Amino acid sequence: MSIHFLRGSTAAALCLFTAPAAFADISAQELWTDWQQYLGSVGYDVSASEQMSGDTLTLTDFTMAMQIPNEDAAVTIVVPSLSLVGNGDGTVSIEIPNPLPVKISGKGPEGAGSGDLIVTHTGTVFKVSGSPSDITYNHSSTNTTLTLANLTDGEKAVTPEQARFVLSMDNTAGQTNMVLDGMLRTITQSATVGAVAYDIAVDDSENGNMGSFKGALQGVSLDATVAIPKELDPSDMAAMVKAGFATDGTFAYTGGNSAINGSGDGSTFAATTSSQGGSFSFGMNAQRIHYGITGKATAIEASGSDIPFPVTLNLAETLFNIDMPVAKSDTPQDFALALTLGELTMSDMIWGLFDPAGNLPRDPATLALDLTGQGKLLYDILDPAQAEAMANSPTPPAELNSLNIANLLVQAVGAKLTGVGAFTFDNSDMQTIPGMPRPEGAIDLALNGANALIDNLIAMGIISDQEAMPARMMMGMFAVPGDGPDSLKSRIEINAQGHILANGQRIK
Repeated sequence: MSIHFLRGSTAAALCLFTAPAAFADISAQELWTDWQQYLGSVGYDVSASEQMSGDTLTLTDFTMAMQIPNEDAAVTIVVPSLSLVGNGDGTVSIEIPNPLPVKISGKGPEGAGSGDLIVTHTGTVFKVSGSPSDITYNHSSTNTTLTLANLTDGEKAVTPEQARFVLSMDNTAGQTNMVLDGMLRTITQSATVGAVAYDIAVDDSENGNMGSFKGALQGVSLDATVAIPKELDPSDMAAMVKAGFATDGTFAYTGGNSAINGSGDGSTFAATTSSQGGSFSFGMNAQRIHYGITGKATAIEASGSDIPFPVTLNLAETLFNIDMPVAKSDTPQDFALALTLGELTMSDMIWGLFDPAGNLPRDPATLALDLTGQGKLLYDILDPAQAEAMANSPTPPAELNSLNIANLLVQAVGAKLTGVGAFTFDNSDMQTIPGMPRPEGAIDLALNGANALIDNLIAMGIISDQEAMPARMMMGMFAVPGDGPDSLKSRIEINAQGHILANGQRIK
């Protein structure tokens, strides 16, 4: 097993000691029983040596082993010891030794490997309260640091200089509520971390490959809800969601920075990033899936042997969001797609490549798109058999019923295009416009600065006057003068007969 395989094992151990969601009950013995039931339901074989003394249950060689679904691989995690302490007031404290060397081993098609995840912590409190069917966890720590050590790759020892992983978290606090209801276990969690620092590196200098990734995040927060069926098969996503599996969560931060360095195949690369905050969100259930990412004041600097000069980019705003159905339906379902790359600026060295004379305005550029609509999926895309049938089918996997363009914005090099509109689609009529359902609706467009941009392109020698003429003629055909100088506007309509009109004049 290679270092790459250990990454998955490390992630499991990180979840074990940084998120209290997997631990619950009201007494020490019941807590241990619940751990076994819960971890067993998600695919782990669980064992430990138990010693009860008064209200304290000490677990030694707490072992979790799992076969990786759909792969010829397995991973084993061993926690040397920890204690579950009844506090005499209906609560249980989880006491973790300091340091705690969590042993991780695994095997797969690439071989076998092992390592220790050393957990050190200060000011740590784990406390469980509530009832067996409605449990609340509270966790806090002044600092928790996770360090990979004692790595092996097959029979070969991997030194700290060859592979490094350190993750440090300051001022963590969180609360988790777990509700057991019939065949579902629902976990609701909120957590904050004052600061996160990470340092990851791999040095395979024998083969000429090296890489490092280090950085920090500030003001980290997590809010998440997960519903987990008691009987869970991680290898069958379709069955999981039908049984009630669902998740919805947001990870956010108020600031961050990172540095990346790498070399291989005779080339080098380096980059730094910084931002003033961002977020990542994800949700999924049997009917829908959504994914979102945002960023604020993102700065990127990159250089390398294959890059002729340092590249600098800045983005005031970054946004991507998609919300769509995943289940077959006989009735239209909502979908949404949004994208924003706001106020992009580049270094003068990049501008100098194609505009050394400075003909083009170098104002920040923006691309924004906001779409909503309705459609019908013809397949359950989480079902592997239906997904394969969808991939092999010559027909589209969905029907589009309506599309609303809430915002279209393209702004760069002195020109600005905006648009809003709405269309419906008749999927029973594939003849009016061959190969697609007949649309009906309109879009209103406005274009500013187009003629000035064309003049600048001519001055730069990119196009000639003769080559620019068709573009000017097209603008004259499809647009009318706008409200200001060098401004155009146009309303493009498609009526019930399939006719296309521009500003009331039929063009097709």
